Amino acid sequence: MTCLFITGTDTNVGKTIVTRALLQTLAQYEIPIVGYKPIACGGDDSLPTEPNLDDYACEDNEDVLIIQKSCPRPVHYREINSYSFVHSSTPVFAALDAVRHISVDKLNKDLQRLKQSDHNVLVEGTYGWLTPINKDLSFADWVKKNQMPVVLVVGIKEGCVNHALLTALAIQQQGVELVGWVANRVNPGLRHYAELIELLSQKINAPLLGEIPYIGRPSEKELASYITNPEQLLRYFRK
Repeated sequence: MTCLFITGTDTNVGKTIVTRALLQTLAQYEIPIVGYKPIACGGDDSLPTEPNLDDYACEDNEDVLIIQKSCPRPVHYREINSYSFVHSSTPVFAALDAVRHISVDKLNKDLQRLKQSDHNVLVEGTYGWLTPINKDLSFADWVKKNQMPVVLVVGIKEGCVNHALLTALAIQQQGVELVGWVANRVNPGLRHYAELIELLSQKINAPLLGEIPYIGRPSEKELASYITNPEQLLRYFRK
């Protein structure tokens, strides 16, 4: 059984799109695989800002829905998601211990259930590497406890080099294996794209797994062709 964790340099850098691309790639090699988004947060800041968000659980988070339709087999929403919140400030409230019903035991049990049924799981994190699950535990801590290797998604935009190198360093300082990184072009007008990819390839101590260009409606596209170094992934999974 193998679990691979997908993290990013920030929010809105393309973690879900890369998760879709990796699911499609592994499915092409007939690897039994499923996606899992433990905690999903939306962006509707029109909701009340009280920190207790227990009443705002939902089942229509866009990231979870994309993962759901990207899995090789049919899956139910709650099968691949433990918690969904509409409010985008949930990580802040979690760090302040104001969202009290997030259970790490539930995350572990849901992950174990998927491992038993599908053997291999791609786990997508929330926001960045150090995002809090609660006041005591971050996603980085949880990943280490579950011994998951990591794929880093780098949103190629202004400032991405600093964010990417800091995140890669934090992953490795956590004692977690960095499998590789995926470049996702989030700014089509960015100058010197090729030079940024070359620089990051030199500085990140892990292989480049692929580059996803800026494309319309990527959640509806076949993306496996953009993962150009699948061999680095396949050695972690079994049929």
